[in-house]
Amino acid sequence: MAAFYQLLSGFADGDAISHCARTLRAHARAAGWESEIFVDDEHCAPNMRGERQPLSACRPSAEDVVVHHYSIASSALSTYRRLRGKKVLLYHNITPGEYFDAFDSALAARLREARAMLSEAVAESDRCWADSQFNAHELEAAGARSVRVFPLAFEPSALDAPPDQQVFEKFQRQLTNILFVGRIAPNKKIETLIEAFCWYNKTINPLSRLILIGSSASCPRYYAMLRMLAGDLDLPNVCFEDFASPGGLPTYYRMADLFVTTSEHEGYCLPLVEAMYLGVPVIAHATGGMPEAMGEAGVLYRDLSTADIACLMDKVISDPAVRERVLASQRARIEALAKRDIGAELRALLSDV
Repeated sequence: MAAFYQLLSGFADGDAISHCARTLRAHARAAGWESEIFVDDEHCAPNMRGERQPLSACRPSAEDVVVHHYSIASSALSTYRRLRGKKVLLYHNITPGEYFDAFDSALAARLREARAMLSEAVAESDRCWADSQFNAHELEAAGARSVRVFPLAFEPSALDAPPDQQVFEKFQRQLTNILFVGRIAPNKKIETLIEAFCWYNKTINPLSRLILIGSSASCPRYYAMLRMLAGDLDLPNVCFEDFASPGGLPTYYRMADLFVTTSEHEGYCLPLVEAMYLGVPVIAHATGGMPEAMGEAGVLYRDLSTADIACLMDKVISDPAVRERVLASQRARIEALAKRDIGAELRALLSDV
């Protein structure tokens, strides 16, 4: 039987693309395929190195399927382009480089390079998949035909870990907890969320805190700017928690009264689904792939000021009828996602390849 190989630009616990690759590997193996993940040493978290092979070890035959999870220019893309096999480009979106110009010019250049190379990568691929219709439209604009949408895989078992006692004790004081989970990156517009929280905390509910979960390594200068902003606004209750452990992440969700993202650019946004699964009402900016991740659930907004976002937050938190309607819509969304057969979807896509 042919092999199913995946090439990633990075591999880390808590990363949505890494999680997706591990899920696909498990389903491919269950279907009888030989399946491995290939990542270079430089961009693999130390605790994940036992779960992957180095890029140099990827030597597919002409009949093997090689999937590249594409989101940035990397050695994985270079390897993918020179390999033989039946090649599939799985597109997770490329963040526009202009978001990073003020904070990390080298990363901005890599993102622009990735955008510039997208058409070539499409042309060299036998099939193109996208994890949202939003991303499929970008592939089509780059020349792809017959793009198949394969929504980002969500396996809830990782969120069923027992509570992390340290996290629980740190936040056990009874305050209203507003949560954000995601990369600390400029496209997420976390400064907008901090400013909205400032309105909420200072004019509506002083017994509240904003908890930000995400690695400071994603864009250190942006992270520093956010910390300075919180200081300038005199907001001691903005909690920068950095990376969350696998056990800590579901604990943060369970302690949250509300999940909010004010991001401007997302290919999908898996934390929205995670929050809904754990019963946290969700407010999200209606842009990019986020409406697809939400389905008909939660609360989507457009064109609101930070003061308006603060009022919306208060409405979802404090109005029991509104809160229950939001949670009911989210339960329905999670029930629909639970019926999804990822293995069957993957087998159908592979038979097409």
